[in-house]
Amino acid sequence: MNLFAKRLLYPVFTLLVAVLLWQGCKKDDGGQDGPPCNISGVSFSYTANIKGIIDRNCLSCHGGLGPGPHDYSTYEGIKSVLDNGLVLERVVIKKDMPEGGGMSQAERDSINCWILSGYPK
Repeated sequence: MNLFAKRLLYPVFTLLVAVLLWQGCKKDDGGQDGPPCNISGVSFSYTANIKGIIDRNCLSCHGGLGPGPHDYSTYEGIKSVLDNGLVLERVVIKKDMPEGGGMSQAERDSINCWILSGYPK
């Protein structure tokens, strides 16, 4: 291998390895890192199972007029927050929403299973 090829290939190869290592070490925020669904035999949907939980626990802040961002009074209003993983993170994993508690573990489990099933409407 001639000197020019060595001077070009080694830095490119080193950079490639560094990028691959860096990508492998980054946290993947796009994945669903919550617990597995622990409820069997139920087909979860927003209308049948989840809307009531959200109405009882979230709308005082996320109802369009409350202090919280976003309006969860409709499926369309909460979908963007489901898409970016915030509902899973805050309600299921960290359990810091709703503020002050109030949501039962059974409700959190239902939301988790609904999210894992693709949060059907």
